[in-house]
This record gives sequence, structure tokens and C-alpha cells, in this order.
Amino acid sequence: MENPFKIILLAALLSLGCVASAFQATPAPIHMENGSILYAELSKTIDAKKTKVGDPVTAVLVADVLSHGKIVARHDSKLIGHVTEVQLHTKETPESRLGIVFDKVITKDGEVPFQSLLLAIRPAERAVVDIPNPPSQRSSSAPQPMQTQHYPAQQGNNNHPSRIDSPVDDEMKSRDREMAKNGPTDIDGLSLSSAASGGAQTIISTQRTVKLESGVKIELRVTGQ
Repeated sequence: MENPFKIILLAALLSLGCVASAFQATPAPIHMENGSILYAELSKTIDAKKTKVGDPVTAVLVADVLSHGKIVARHDSKLIGHVTEVQLHTKETPESRLGIVFDKVITKDGEVPFQSLLLAIRPAERAVVDIPNPPSQRSSSAPQPMQTQHYPAQQGNNNHPSRIDSPVDDEMKSRDREMAKNGPTDIDGLSLSSAASGGAQTIISTQRTVKLESGVKIELRVTGQ
């Protein structure tokens, strides 16, 4: 007959081993530092005519986000948010408003909640267009070189993603100066303003009902977690 004390001891050791394994398997919580800048692009079109407050919005990071030299969210990570305000452009209310807030990023380790402020919106990436030069009057048969128009490249790509090491006070001040110079949006007819209820930024237009196409670039600042 087995010694009951040995059985109890063996069971206790096995239990401790399981607990230790569980602690080792649990990843460290991800911390999005205040002031971190997130560069992303919208996954789907958001049309104020077809959306309502509370509807989900999604975007994809186009640059890695670092904290203390470590990547906390890789490019291609999914951002989740929701619509906070909708107002159509009409004769009675010529100012159309669309408020969006992103508050969650999905990483390989799970969902990470955070609070953010919309800093800027930029036009969707445009393709490179090759425009041939007109035929020369001297020799129409001679091959002509191609003239290429290059549009601004996105913040990161799959091969060489940009990395944003945040927060860095100098970087934040530089971004604020750049925004003051260029404005928070390069999209014709759209601008950013504080939400009607105060706080978060809202996209507004006095020319038409606000519509953000899929691929529009957005810049966010993490304000809490």
C-alpha cells in the first residue's frame, strides 16, 4: 500500500507546478503610454449619412508603436472605436459633424484598452501614376523616357515599417508645431473642431455631409489607459 504522505506530497508538488506554469504562460500586461502617437488608416468608409452614434469603426496601424524600446503594438494591428457624434449637412444645419473615438487595439496578446484624441486626418494613399512624355517633333520613332509622379508614401509598410518611440516630449512638441503649420487635415472641405459636448475632436464640414473614405490616414494621441 502506498504511503499516504507521499501521495499528498506528490499531489502538492504537481499543483505547485501547474500554478507556476500558469504564471509563466501569462504575458505581461501591455501598457500604452500617455502621449504615444498612433498612425493608422481607416479600414472602411464612414459616411455620416449611413451611420449613427455608437456604430463601430475600425482602422489598422501603419507603424509600430514602441514604449521604452519595446514594441507594444505592431503595424497591421487592428484599432477599434465607435462613432460619438453625427450631424448631416442641410439648409437648416449647414455644419455637418462626425465624431469618432478609438479606444482599443487588438494585438497578438489580446485586446488593450486605451483612451485617445484624434489629432489629424490625411487623404488616402494615392497610387503612383506613370505619365509618358509627348512624342518629340524631331523624332516620333525614338523611345521616350517615362515621367513618374510620386505621391507621398505612407508612414510604414510591411517591409520597413516606421517605428514610433513614444512618448518623447521633443517629438510631441515637433508634431504640435507641424500641425499648427499644416493644419490637422489635408482633405478639402474638412476640418477638426472640438466636439459639441466638449473634449474629443470632431470632423466638420460646412460644404457637404462628412464622409471619410476607406484608407484615410488618421493620427491619434494616447491620453490614458
